[in-house]
Amino acid sequence: MQAEKLPASFFHTLLSTHVRRIELVFWCLSVAAFIYLALIPTTQHAQVLISLALLAVLGGCYWLGRRVHDPRRKRLVRLTIIMLCAFLSLRYMHWRATDSLPMQFGLLSMVCGLLLFAAEGYGFVNMLFGFFINSEPFVRHSIPLPDDEDALPHVDVYIPTYNEDPDILRPTVIAATQMHYPRHKLHVYVLDDGGTIQKLNDENPAKAAAARERALELKAIAHQFGAGYLTRERNLHAKAGNINSALSSTQGELLLILDCDHIPTADFLQRTVGFFLTDPQLFVLQTPHNFVSPDPVERNLDTFANSPAENELFYDVMQPGLDFWGTSFFCGSAAVLRRSVIDQLGGVSGQTITEDAETTLDALSLGYKSAYYNRPMVSGLQPETYSGFIVQRVRWGQGMLQIFLLKNPWKQPRLTFTQRLLYTNFAFYWGFAGARVVMLLAPPAYLLFDINLCDTTAVQLLAYSVPALVASLVSTQFFYGRVRWPFMSQLYEIVQSVYVLQGLAEVVRKPRSPSFKVTPKGEVLSKNFISSLAWPFYLLLILNVLGLVFGALRLSSEPWNVGAIGFVLFWAVLDAVLLLGVLGITFERRQLRSEPRLRLEEPVRMQIDGRVFDGSTHNASASGLAVRLRLAPGDAAPVVSPGMPVEITLLNRSAKLQGHLQSCRRTSGEELSLGLKYSHSTAAQERLAIDLAFGSSETLVKNNQRRHAGRSVLGGLLAVVRFALTNGLGHLVFLVRQQTPRTRAAMRILLSPKNSP
Repeated sequence: MQAEKLPASFFHTLLSTHVRRIELVFWCLSVAAFIYLALIPTTQHAQVLISLALLAVLGGCYWLGRRVHDPRRKRLVRLTIIMLCAFLSLRYMHWRATDSLPMQFGLLSMVCGLLLFAAEGYGFVNMLFGFFINSEPFVRHSIPLPDDEDALPHVDVYIPTYNEDPDILRPTVIAATQMHYPRHKLHVYVLDDGGTIQKLNDENPAKAAAARERALELKAIAHQFGAGYLTRERNLHAKAGNINSALSSTQGELLLILDCDHIPTADFLQRTVGFFLTDPQLFVLQTPHNFVSPDPVERNLDTFANSPAENELFYDVMQPGLDFWGTSFFCGSAAVLRRSVIDQLGGVSGQTITEDAETTLDALSLGYKSAYYNRPMVSGLQPETYSGFIVQRVRWGQGMLQIFLLKNPWKQPRLTFTQRLLYTNFAFYWGFAGARVVMLLAPPAYLLFDINLCDTTAVQLLAYSVPALVASLVSTQFFYGRVRWPFMSQLYEIVQSVYVLQGLAEVVRKPRSPSFKVTPKGEVLSKNFISSLAWPFYLLLILNVLGLVFGALRLSSEPWNVGAIGFVLFWAVLDAVLLLGVLGITFERRQLRSEPRLRLEEPVRMQIDGRVFDGSTHNASASGLAVRLRLAPGDAAPVVSPGMPVEITLLNRSAKLQGHLQSCRRTSGEELSLGLKYSHSTAAQERLAIDLAFGSSETLVKNNQRRHAGRSVLGGLLAVVRFALTNGLGHLVFLVRQQTPRTRAAMRILLSPKNSP
C-alpha cells in the first residue's frame, strides 16, 4: 500500500537509472577492447595518421554535441568523446612509459624524469576520474510537498557562527525565518560558538569583553526575528561539535544547515523536503553553494561580472555526475539532513576537519543514500583575500586526505565499488598540488641545468603529445566550457599548489594534526597591497625567466638540439604567462564594499521633488538598492541631493521601502541612476528588503546564466595573456614602487658621513 503512494515518475526514474548503469557497464567493456588497441605499438607515421583521423572524428562529435538536444544522442556523443580522448591520451602515456623515460642519462635525470612522468600520470588518471564522473550526469527535479501540513516534518535550521561580523549573520537569520514553510514546523537557531562560556571568560579581558558584546548582539538579532539562540560551554571539535551540542536542545526531524553567510531563498524548503518524504533511506540532500561575491581570483583579475563562478564546475557539473553514482556528498551548508540518521551515527562526525564529507561517508556505510538537487538557493560570500582563500582550500585538501587515511573507504562496510573508488578520488584530486609544482619546475630543470627529463626527439614528442593535448582541450571544452574558461583551471591550481602541497605533507606526517580554521568573510580592504603569500611564485617565475634566457642562448650553441629546446621554451613561455597571472591574483585590490549586491530587475515608482517617476531596480543588497528611473523626453532631471529621504514603491509587491539618496547621476538623456540606502522604520520593512534582494531562487538562476559566457580555447588563452600583461605586471610595478623608497632610505644611511671610513 505504501508503494502505491509513490509517484509513477519515481519508479520510472529508478528503473531508468538502473538501465543506464547496465548500459554504461557494457560501454565500459567495449572501451576495454578499445584500450587494448591503444596499447598496440605502431610506426611514427601510423601514429600521425591515426591521430589525425581520430581528431577529425572528435571534432565532429564536439560540433554535433553542441547542437543535438535529444538525450540519447547527446549521451552517445558524450561517451564517444570520452573514449576518443582516453584513447589518444593512453597512447601518449604508453609511449612515455615504454619509449621516452631517461634511464641512460644518470641518476639525477632518471629521478627527475620519473617525477615528471609521475606528474603526467597523475594528470591522466585524474582525467579518467573526471570522465567517469561526468559520463552520466543525473538531473533531479523538485518533488512537490503534500497539501496536508500534518504530513510535513518539523525542520530545524542551524546557523553555526564563530567569529563572523553580526552584520553578515543578520540577513541569513531574517531570510531563514521567512522561508515558505508552516510556521509551527520551522525552527531557526543561531549556534554561537563565539559566545561559549569559555569565550566569555577568556583570560584576555579585551577578548572576553568583545565576546560578550558580540553574544548580546546575536541574541538580540535572534530574538527580534523569532529565532533561537544556542551556545555551549567549551569550543570542542569546531563546527561538528557546535552542531552536535545543538542536537540535544532541538527535536526537528530534518536539519537544514546554513553557513552564517549563506542567505536562503524563500522556496528552499519547498523544493527540498519532498525528497525526504519520497525516499526514507535518504540521509542528505545537498544543493549548490551559490556565491554572490567574487573570490580573490575573480576580484583581483576583475572577471566576476562576465565569467562563470569557479565553484560552478563542481556544483553544476561534478555533483550531478557524482549523484548518478550515489556519491554526492554533504558540503557543510545549503543541505538538508535526516536527524534520525545523525542520531544513529552518534552525531556529526568530527575525526577530520571536513566533517561534512566524513559524515556522508559514515551514513553511506550504514546503507543510507545521498542526493544532489542542482538549483542555487543560497546567496553566499567568498573569502575576500588570497590568504583567506588559501586557508579554505588547504582545509578542504587536508580534510579529504584525512578521510582517506583515517576512514579508508575501502574498509568501510556496505559501500559500492564505485563509492569506494570515488571517495578515493576525493583525496586523489588534491594531488594536483604536487603535480603542478613538478610541471612548473620541469622547464627550468632542462633549460637551466641540462637535466634530461625525456629520452626522445622533438618529432616523436609532437606526434604523441600534440594529439593528446588537443583531445584534452576538446573534451574539457565539451564538458566544462559552459562553466569554466580555458586555462582558468591552471591558474586556480597553480595559485593553490604550493600551500596545498605543504598542507598535505602535514597530514601525511601526522594525520590528526590539522585543526579546523574558519574561513574569514566580509573583510574590507582599504588599500591595494601584495599578499605576503606571493613569495613562492616570485621564485618560480624567476626560475622560468632564467630558463627562457638560457634556453634562447642554447638555441644557437646547440643546433643539433633545436627541436627539443624549442619545445621546452614554448612550455616555459606558457608557464611564465600563467605565473604572471598568478602574481595578478596575489595583488590584492582595494575593496570597500563588504556586502554583496545581486542584479535585480523589478518595476518601481518613486516620488522626488514633487514629481512621480517610473523605473526599475538594477541591483539590491541587504542595506540598499540601485534604481534606474525613466525621464520623459525633454524633461529636466529632478533636483536631488545626497541624504534626501525617498520612498520606493515596489509595484509587483504593492509594498514600500524607505531610504535616503546616496548618489545620483544621469546615465543617458532619458535615464537617471540612483543609489539608495535603506532607513527601515519597522522589522517588516527589513524583512521585505532581504526578500527583495535574496528571496527568489529564480533570480539566482538567471544571474548565473548571465555569467555562462563560454570562451574558445584561443579566447581563454588571450584572457590569461591579458591577466599576465596587466594584473601580473601591475603587481611587479607596484612591488618596485613600494621598494624604491626603502632602497633610497637604505642608500642614504649607507652613504651618510658617519658611515664613511
